[in-house]
Amino acid sequence: MLPAQKAHTLTSAEAPDGRGVPAERLPSLTGLRFFAAFLVFLCHALSQFNPQTDSVSHDVAYFLLPAGPVGVSFFFVLSGFVLTYAARPGDTVRRFWRRRVVKIYPSHVVTWSAGLVLAWVTGAVVTTSTTAAALLLVQAWWPDMILTATVNPISWTLACELFFYLLFPFLYRGLRRLPRQRLWPAAGILVALVMAVPHLAKLLPGEPMPLAGWTLTQFWLVYTAPPVRLLEFALGIVLALLVREGMWPLLSVKLAAALCVAGYAVAGITTMVTELPHLWAMSSATVVPLAVLIATAARRDRENLPSLARRPRLVRLGELSFAFYLVHHMILTAFFAALPDDVRPGLPTLTGMAVVLFFVCWGAAWLLHTGVELPAMRRWSRPRAASRGSDTPHPAPGHSAPLTGERTP
Repeated sequence: MLPAQKAHTLTSAEAPDGRGVPAERLPSLTGLRFFAAFLVFLCHALSQFNPQTDSVSHDVAYFLLPAGPVGVSFFFVLSGFVLTYAARPGDTVRRFWRRRVVKIYPSHVVTWSAGLVLAWVTGAVVTTSTTAAALLLVQAWWPDMILTATVNPISWTLACELFFYLLFPFLYRGLRRLPRQRLWPAAGILVALVMAVPHLAKLLPGEPMPLAGWTLTQFWLVYTAPPVRLLEFALGIVLALLVREGMWPLLSVKLAAALCVAGYAVAGITTMVTELPHLWAMSSATVVPLAVLIATAARRDRENLPSLARRPRLVRLGELSFAFYLVHHMILTAFFAALPDDVRPGLPTLTGMAVVLFFVCWGAAWLLHTGVELPAMRRWSRPRAASRGSDTPHPAPGHSAPLTGERTP
């Protein structure tokens, strides 16, 4: 264990509450995870695998194309928010990293292995470099691996999260030291940078990819490059500090949700009309609405105000969302790979298939969560020298699933 020095420890003075006591739970943030996971599922089920045999299916596929990126953006912002809100007084960097690795790797290794088997069964081309990169969670650092990843391709987000976790103790310490009056400007700067990246990426040379309008490098820079996605994670940290300091206004959840719907509508309709995926629609169009939604839900939880996202069933589904995220793409891939080549379902049939697969994915997520994720957290998240009663991780505020907080990736 590292010494409890200022350079290596999240001290009591640096904790978000500043009082050395656990932060209160934020169950609404857990419930909201379900909706983000649902968006990702929609994107993959109704867009990526949609044969587009009729005009309605064609339009729906393009309209839903930004759904996955919006869900991912939500998880990245939420990750920074909850880790900050749940920061433990006196926690060491080594302990923090240990919990994060234990959270990610057991479930990742299981799904990576399943993805390897699926690739072999379906005849997908698997190379040593891409397989090893996926296992070590470094695939997001190379643009070429975006197209060649075949072993659970969606695990690239875990590569980003691993990078976030590596830097979090130092980002948190630096942002925590900002004077109160500089928190809002810091949030504004981070939002401006997120919005500027797609426009800066267009300055990069290269031949646009077919049916895209952007190059592979441009897409990588905007969507999968860990240093760029770190901006959303850092925004989450600043939002949590604003909420903890009592500086976030008490807004209506309906207003926050309406902003999210409006932001997505702009991205989805533009994509549908132009029949092109746009770089700015991947995070820039919705980063502000998502930030407002997350901070507003947290503020209302602190005030113990009504929230639909706090319903027990939604919270439970939110707790399973990390496992759901890891398994859903492979299940969809396996199902659609098994369909005969001459079967090209239209929107009604595809919707019915998606509904059935949606429940199948949640069942598989429950198995992964209860059979791998939770046992690993209980057994390995704490040093062996800890007392027997500390083997079970302390509950983190507001979640238990993909991409944040004490019990998220």
